[in-house]
Amino acid sequence: MKKPAIALSVFATLATLSNLAFAESARVKSGYVLTHEHPTYGMAFGGNYAFAGASGNFRNGIMVKGYTAACGGCKVASKCDHGEVKGSLIARIGSMGSDMGDHKSHKGPRAEANSHLRYSTEWVKAAFEGPDPRREDARMRIMVAFAVENEAMCEQLYYVNKNGKGGPGGDGYPCSRGDSVESLDRQLDALKAWVRENPWMEIAYSAADAERIVNADKLAIILGVESEYSFGAENRTFDPVDRLNHYHAKGVRTFYLAHKINSRLSGADIYYPKDTDPGKAIRATQAISGCFYYDDNVGQFPLKNRDGHNFCDNKCGANHFKGKKLGGLSDACAGKFSEISEVNMADYVMARGNNTFNGFNIYPLPPGFKGSGGSRMDKGVERNNLGLSHDGERVVREAMRKGMIVNIDHVSSNARRDIHAIATGAFGGYPLNALHNNPNSRLVGSTGKKKTPFPHEYDFDDAELKFVRDTGGFFGVRLGPLSAADYPASGVTRKCPKTSTESAKILAYLLDFGMNVGYSLDFATVTQGVHSRKFEGCGVDIGDDQIHKYGAEVAEGISHVGMMKEWHNELATVGLKSKYLSQLKNDGVAAFIAMWKRAADKSTVGQQIPRQTFENSPSTDKTCAEDSDCKSDEYCGDPIVGKSQCKPLKDRGDGCSKGRQCKSGKCKVFKCAR
Repeated sequence: MKKPAIALSVFATLATLSNLAFAESARVKSGYVLTHEHPTYGMAFGGNYAFAGASGNFRNGIMVKGYTAACGGCKVASKCDHGEVKGSLIARIGSMGSDMGDHKSHKGPRAEANSHLRYSTEWVKAAFEGPDPRREDARMRIMVAFAVENEAMCEQLYYVNKNGKGGPGGDGYPCSRGDSVESLDRQLDALKAWVRENPWMEIAYSAADAERIVNADKLAIILGVESEYSFGAENRTFDPVDRLNHYHAKGVRTFYLAHKINSRLSGADIYYPKDTDPGKAIRATQAISGCFYYDDNVGQFPLKNRDGHNFCDNKCGANHFKGKKLGGLSDACAGKFSEISEVNMADYVMARGNNTFNGFNIYPLPPGFKGSGGSRMDKGVERNNLGLSHDGERVVREAMRKGMIVNIDHVSSNARRDIHAIATGAFGGYPLNALHNNPNSRLVGSTGKKKTPFPHEYDFDDAELKFVRDTGGFFGVRLGPLSAADYPASGVTRKCPKTSTESAKILAYLLDFGMNVGYSLDFATVTQGVHSRKFEGCGVDIGDDQIHKYGAEVAEGISHVGMMKEWHNELATVGLKSKYLSQLKNDGVAAFIAMWKRAADKSTVGQQIPRQTFENSPSTDKTCAEDSDCKSDEYCGDPIVGKSQCKPLKDRGDGCSKGRQCKSGKCKVFKCAR
């Protein structure tokens, strides 16, 4: 038991020396970094569902002030004045957060906020100024701001909130299909306009910019993009390196290769255990997206339930699938998320997302990837078999050649290893970063009233933490409601699940591990922050709860970005030792800038590789077992000799034995009919 503690103490010494070196080399003001934020998420997901307080309190996609008015709430079986979700069935069971669908009126965001926006210019400035503007510590000096999009969310929010039913975004923006670039560009433009209108902040396009801005006592904003389809959904008509160049020209300096589901560049991490509601939802989303984009475009996608029903049924046409409504009384084709009935969606997510509709488990190997498709169980964690694709490797190399901030979160464990191999083998130790995560080894999951996350592929094993630490990268701790293993070295003796006591233990562990540490709130959709001790009814006797209220308003924890000004006071109250507090308050900015400088230094070391093109999985004359193994214009078999091969569908008048062999779907008197 003592060996790990000794090892961590060694790393603590090294980390202290390293941070001193960072501070000396970077010569910047002290402070911390918010590594992963979404100020413009009110513009995402259709841009018409969010609540921003009183009228006129929404500019450049961001609230101007916070807590300006209470929402109208919703009554049972009635429309909401904002934040409606299709049918509200999923919202009512809590999967979309407490303020989506039917909810009571309240003022400002709370722990489970979704549609009540959680960033405002006023709140961002409060975090930047800190608890006392005269102090040089406990201040946010850098914020990494990500434009964000999710097609499934947009489809479930945009259409139902049209015609004046939504929030300050009016009728919003129609959902794009299979490519999020328009939404991301729109948000990037809004972020730039927001910064221009606030002279106390400035966008940093390089480490030198960030150092200059911080030393000028301004807030440095770094632009990023995060979406399932930042690089198109299986769209092989363009080189994804060209798309990266586009984002870079827009000012983007960090991005993700995947988000919640597999991309053309990388396998995604499999988020949450499969028996949890979020875990079921993400697995079902992967299955549905496979039908919309992989099947009929890239290769065959044999997605079936226990009864053999093929959800990617080609009879619906390309990029569609069939779902049974009303317990099978009717059958309908769906080509996008908004066309899926509420009953079907609940069935896919809640009933079968963890078994027959687990899209990761049945995902085949796409062209351009190595290894195998599907997923595997590894020490109780479901992991994605897909690593980095050939195009994904080229995007990683191009990002490194540009000196960008390279992230290895939101991708599979296999992809992390692939990226680490490029960083160390081809670029001489390019820094790798994880900007909104936690260490799996410290997570204590539970399923009771105090439900907290179990280890999963999204968060980092200790071996993956070393990828970040050993390359000089940066780790942004996601400040959420979780339970952590005891860590006596932290000085925190109480255990209050979901509260600051647990995050404090994790922060101390990471600092002892030798990590450079910042914070992430990641507020977009149903992302919860650390709960207050008072809200959880635990540990109030330790001292006053610093994050239960914001002024006169109840917040129940870190429910918006402005509450970060009290975060370090809360850590001190629960007993986190001063040596950790000092590092957290002061050292993050210098370490982050040093990481970015190292990236620039290593950018000239490696080279790009030539692009290869890969044929989509061919099926004509391919051995098959049934029609779903073939393309949409083919069938499996031969009407005469019964060969198990994919054959072109037949024209009118051609010989047939079954309707499935005909383009019309009809076979009469052994000939294809009209």
